[in-house]
Amino acid sequence: MKTLIATEETQADPATELWICEVCEFVYDPKLGDPDGDISPGTAFQDIPDDWVCPVCGARKKEFRKIKPGEEYQDVSEDS
Repeated sequence: MKTLIATEETQADPATELWICEVCEFVYDPKLGDPDGDISPGTAFQDIPDDWVCPVCGARKKEFRKIKPGEEYQDVSEDS
């Protein structure tokens, strides 16, 4: 996987801001959504139901935090 860096522009807009699971480091990208969890591509993190869980580890939504601009994360658009 490729390592990317969050930008001010990406993280300033709810439609593009990235959120990371503090348990397993899965990154929620609104462009991709979570089709297996019934979250359509284009869904902002704030619009995900509170009972949604991380598709990797099952952590609750409240276990995610917004990635800070300049912070590195793994490119979730690529297959591992």
